[in-house]
Amino acid sequence: MDLVKRIVEVIKKCLNLNLDNYQFEGMWTLKKINQYISDGIEENIHLDYKGAASLDKKGEKKKEISKDVSAFTNSDGGVIIYGVKEYDEAEKRHLPEKIDAVNGNEFSKEWLEQIINSNISPRITGIKITPVQTSKPEANQVVFVVEIPKGTTAHQASDKRYYKRFNFESIPMDDWEIKDIINRQNRTDIKIDFVPRIPKEFLKRRLESGIEFNINFEVRAFNKGTLISKYLDIFIYGDQDTAKYFSSHPLQTPDYQVHFSNEEKREIEVGDNKFVIGTDRLPILPNVIRSIGHIELSSLFIIEDCSFKIQVSTEDGTYMKKVTRSDLVR
Repeated sequence: MDLVKRIVEVIKKCLNLNLDNYQFEGMWTLKKINQYISDGIEENIHLDYKGAASLDKKGEKKKEISKDVSAFTNSDGGVIIYGVKEYDEAEKRHLPEKIDAVNGNEFSKEWLEQIINSNISPRITGIKITPVQTSKPEANQVVFVVEIPKGTTAHQASDKRYYKRFNFESIPMDDWEIKDIINRQNRTDIKIDFVPRIPKEFLKRRLESGIEFNINFEVRAFNKGTLISKYLDIFIYGDQDTAKYFSSHPLQTPDYQVHFSNEEKREIEVGDNKFVIGTDRLPILPNVIRSIGHIELSSLFIIEDCSFKIQVSTEDGTYMKKVTRSDLVR
């Protein structure tokens, strides 16, 4: 990313462009964090907010850090933002209220890395900590964004327990869950994303207008695992409350189902006619993203905060996931 920044600086000087407010995908900036707060992005299995008081050099706070970070890697990975306070009111408990910056002179990035690395066993590979300055650099008031990858084995916290994310919390795991995570390297790991086909900022502005329009989402399968996935089937489930918002598929009420897979039809042409003579499953290699279809939703689906469920099945098993507004518009 440093190289990208240098390239941008060269472009700015050559073309005299004002790119100061430009934000690269994946780059953590103060603008992006403030956007999370203003948009009211709620905590979830992949996101957690922690106020400045969560970082302390006392033993109990260090234990909490190891507990929370290990819970993310034992689950599906995610992000912990140290330096953003949640609301105190019970009904807003998991919503970000404001920046509650960490004193960077007392707690450095290196200190946080050392706490994580020395209190979690085995050490997590690929963890990334980004310090974001919230004021003038000399004040050194920062927000630490900790990006935690999904682990390939089970990771133990400093209290010798194994934790997972569940309903905004880090809770102890059962024995069978620990064994299941240890065997991750021997299973496929497919993540499904719904990516809007119009620019993110443009989409947000149109949603804010409240005017109904259709949004086309590309359905992408990302093989996060170390094994080739040969068989993939995805089913989208909904009910009569959401069926009316699907414009890309003829859906029936009260329940509906839309199917996608990594199948590709083999066709032949005879004159002006096409005939399907079979289908092939196209394997998805590790670290490969493949487009497997699309859905089209009315903007009211997002404005009214609806949701649907997806079932993802591979040769190794099946999992269910609820898809909400935050999964569709990030």
